Amino acid sequence: MPAIRSRRAPTKGDQREQALVDAARTVFRDKSISQVTIDELAGAAGITRSGFYFYFESKSALLAALVEQGLAEADLEMAEWIDSDGLDRAALRAGLAAGLQRWKEDGRWLREAFITPDPGPEVTQIRDRLVDQGCTMFSRRIERDARAGLTVGGPPDVLAKMAVHLRSAMFADVYANPGALDESELLDALTDAILRMIYGTTPGSRD
Repeated sequence: MPAIRSRRAPTKGDQREQALVDAARTVFRDKSISQVTIDELAGAAGITRSGFYFYFESKSALLAALVEQGLAEADLEMAEWIDSDGLDRAALRAGLAAGLQRWKEDGRWLREAFITPDPGPEVTQIRDRLVDQGCTMFSRRIERDARAGLTVGGPPDVLAKMAVHLRSAMFADVYANPGALDESELLDALTDAILRMIYGTTPGSRD
């Protein structure tokens, strides 16, 4: 008997919905969210205005979907380090480097969604839930290393939140001030700052 497929193929509706998310990512790179119209987003996705409202009830709902996808991408970037143990500086730096590249491309809407105190209730709800999930993954990793006696102590959930917010703040600054910082030096400093905060040391450091 042929193997049963565990996942269905994307429907035309799925493809149109993803086309809107992709269009929003592109359009929001060039304009602030408040300046973009529904007609512009629908046109960029190749559908009608009424078609837009079939999938999303508002521009904010579409942004919320884009935020959810962006945070899923951030989780994938950090997956190798999250799944490893101990400092693993190379995996952490690689994950941060991927995140920095994404912020350089999508920084305009990422800043509006993640740095703005009140991006709207729909976006805030999605953002807070998914940021909490990301912090939870960091926290579980720290807890695992704490049980192994590798960390310096401190509440894992607090350390995780500090690391996640430090990452976002630094990447937002790079987008807002392009060329102001050497990116390689920034990644080294950010990597080592997170490791020192959690482990009290970095690879190659001396007592």
